[in-house]
Amino acid sequence: MRTVVLQVERCEAVLLVGYRPGTGEPTQSVMARASTSFQPPGKAKPSDALRDVLAVDAMAPLALTVDGKPLVRASVRAKVGIEPGSARPMVVLLVTYALPAGGGQLALASKDPQFTRISWQDEASGRLGDDAPEQDRWYDGVASFLLTLRAPGGSACVSSQSSR
Repeated sequence: MRTVVLQVERCEAVLLVGYRPGTGEPTQSVMARASTSFQPPGKAKPSDALRDVLAVDAMAPLALTVDGKPLVRASVRAKVGIEPGSARPMVVLLVTYALPAGGGQLALASKDPQFTRISWQDEASGRLGDDAPEQDRWYDGVASFLLTLRAPGGSACVSSQSSR
């Protein structure tokens, strides 16, 4: 299951993505990939390998675009944990993207809509058109979620540096 919240700000879009693999074979597959990507002692911890594998799985089916052009991730932060009451791993990601200065069609697409639910927020950015679907509501099984962007008013946005 993948839960995605898109927050639109004046100069950037932020995704909060929660992901946990399915029970049984999907979880076993994640654990096997994490164990084979584990570095020798001193290089990384097993939890780092698990976090990285889960982060890739969480983001793999997702694409954030404006007018069909992919947005570049400005930063990614990830936390890994275990689902309460089980041994199933899970990850939460905070991913930021710089938005272009102009308007356009902001699209969040999922190649795995059956297991993706999306919600969105506008933090008083003034960037969204009046045709936006209701915010603070979950949209399940959506292959593409569209929002109309307006050009930001006021001073220019500062571009963010890429980080991990």
